[in-house]
Amino acid sequence: MPLSRRTFLLAPTVLMPTPAWARRSPCRPARRRRSSSRPPSQPLWEGAPYTYGDKAEAIRRGLDFVYKTAKDEKSFAEYGSDYLWCFYTIAATASDPDLRAHAGKMARERAREWRRIHPRVPDNADVEDIADLVFGALAADALGPRNEHMKRDLTAAAQKFTPRDFLHFDPATEPIPTDVPEACSWCADNNASGTSVRCRKCMSEPGPKMDRYDVLTDAVIATYTGERYGVLLGGRLADVLQWVPLMRPYPKFEQATREQYESVAYAVTHIVYGLNDYTFSRLKPAWLPEEYEFLLEHLKQNIAANDAETMGEFLDTLKSFGLTTDHPLIRTGTEFLLSMQNADGSWGDTTDKDIYKRYHPTWTSVNGLMDYAFPKGEGASFPAALRAVQGKAG
Repeated sequence: MPLSRRTFLLAPTVLMPTPAWARRSPCRPARRRRSSSRPPSQPLWEGAPYTYGDKAEAIRRGLDFVYKTAKDEKSFAEYGSDYLWCFYTIAATASDPDLRAHAGKMARERAREWRRIHPRVPDNADVEDIADLVFGALAADALGPRNEHMKRDLTAAAQKFTPRDFLHFDPATEPIPTDVPEACSWCADNNASGTSVRCRKCMSEPGPKMDRYDVLTDAVIATYTGERYGVLLGGRLADVLQWVPLMRPYPKFEQATREQYESVAYAVTHIVYGLNDYTFSRLKPAWLPEEYEFLLEHLKQNIAANDAETMGEFLDTLKSFGLTTDHPLIRTGTEFLLSMQNADGSWGDTTDKDIYKRYHPTWTSVNGLMDYAFPKGEGASFPAALRAVQGKAG
């Protein structure tokens, strides 16, 4: 399956050590810690309509909803790697110890199930299979124990394919393309590029082209994940980000359709995710001034569009730039998310039959509400990638 948008800790081939929350002590039970020094009844800020208790309860209910859907066999078979990354990153980056423990329990349980249903790399694995397994293995290995045999097999499997197979272009030598077709409407395959190429599976005529910002987002996710795990998926993050300066300035909302805006918005948030290690690290606004300003200028557009999913991504990326509830936009976004939670704990359209469109808006909303520990401190995931996105050679 293709990686999701909200998919993914120092050297490219070395994962972070198993975090303390993922290790169980055989000597004594864990002591329950207070989640916050703030009284639950205290308003989030002076005059706020919600309290710290309201926010903590909303986060927990949202995470429980995601976990409930992850326990569904069909859903986990399709999106298991995505779910695993959700629980792992929340457990590893949340500042609230109770939330870390709660998500950590989910992460360990789902990691065991992910290992059970993915014991090896299939002999006929295609690029999407490989990318998905790398994504899941990155989180599963961080939870421990690591599976070096799977990593060797994924390395061998990935070497059979080219950058174009993984990314639809070679980022080391060419910019983000504009001729990548959308997934085939007949067979859901997306394996052709160019206006005259038929789908290789069903031979149907090519359809509409992907927005180049969507191509960028997919490439950032794949190259970040592969570089972090140590199995390159078409290139390195710096290879992709070197082309971002050519895609600036970003379109303004009033100059784009809703679909175009979403493509740009997700590209911007994922550039930030790729460089902040998916909220493991803080960034300086001066390092990414165009992306930082885009987030500030367009945050309220997500309210106008009733879009909790994108709001969650705006809030957590802005928090990695150092913004807190002292900033009026963080307050605005927080109030919006707390006001939009459904009775079942989710965010988004409760009537949607697509499970991804049920759990993913809920996940990003939880991320937007939670507070981060930023365990790696301040710094970019890959210095070369930061230099590349800044248009600096070397």
